[in-house]
Amino acid sequence: MSEHLMEGLGQPDVLIIIDWRDGPVEGILRRRGEVTCWYFRLFAERPETAVLDDRIFALWVLPDADGAVLSGEFGDAGHGAHVWPVSGGLGSVEARRIVDGILSAGPGSPNLLVRTSDFIDIMGVWEVVASG
Repeated sequence: MSEHLMEGLGQPDVLIIIDWRDGPVEGILRRRGEVTCWYFRLFAERPETAVLDDRIFALWVLPDADGAVLSGEFGDAGHGAHVWPVSGGLGSVEARRIVDGILSAGPGSPNLLVRTSDFIDIMGVWEVVASG
C-alpha cells in the first residue's frame, strides 16, 4: 500500500450515513480537518463472528464546492455522523440537492478502494487506475 494514499485520505470523519448494516455501508466522509469529501459505498465484505466484519469500500471524490457545503453543515466533529435523510430540517436545500444528485447518478469507476471495518482503523488504501 502506498504511504501517500494513506496520507492522502488521512483519518476520515464520516459525515452522513445513508445506509447502515452492522456499521456504515454507504455515506459521505471527509478528510479530517479539511473540506475534501468522498462518497463511499460497500464494495465487498467478509463477515466475521468474533470481530467487526472485514469490508472494502469504493470511494469517489466529490467536487470541492459540494464538499464545502456538506462539511459546513455536517462537519461538526462534536456531533458525529448524521443518518440521511436528516430530520427536523437539519439539511439545507443545497445539501439535499447534492446528496440526491450523488444517489441518482451512476458514479462510474471509484477513485479509491479502502479496507476498513468502521473508518476508524484503515487497513489498506488502493488507487483505482483506468484500464486500457
